[in-house]
Amino acid sequence: MTEEADLRAAAETGDVKAMVELADLLVPQYEDDPERREEAESWFRRAAETGDVEAMTALALFLYHDDEHDEAAEWYHQAADLGHAEAMAGLGDFYDFMGDEAESERWYRRAADLGDESAKANLRALLSTRDR
Repeated sequence: MTEEADLRAAAETGDVKAMVELADLLVPQYEDDPERREEAESWFRRAAETGDVEAMTALALFLYHDDEHDEAAEWYHQAADLGHAEAMAGLGDFYDFMGDEAESERWYRRAADLGDESAKANLRALLSTRDR
């Protein structure tokens, strides 16, 4: 069996981690194949709908990169409300993109306080541009 076949078999049994890994595997290939893109999104959604914060964050990131920013923010909020630092950092990115510096800083700080390195770097960058 191939890695994709193994992941697909596990995902079909309800293994949330396998759902996310399968979706991640499909993502680089969806650009040329809309059906695989839809399948990747479907696996991300199925995993996120289980309430798994890692899966919620993975779906949010997928949606964010697919220019579905508002829905991405909804999933980031759900995971952030459960204490997920990466989702908080994602919200920092979202609010920075939307031009809401105060909200961006708030989310970067929350994620940084939990040890998220990308949030720490983004917070430093945000604060350095403000000081100019």
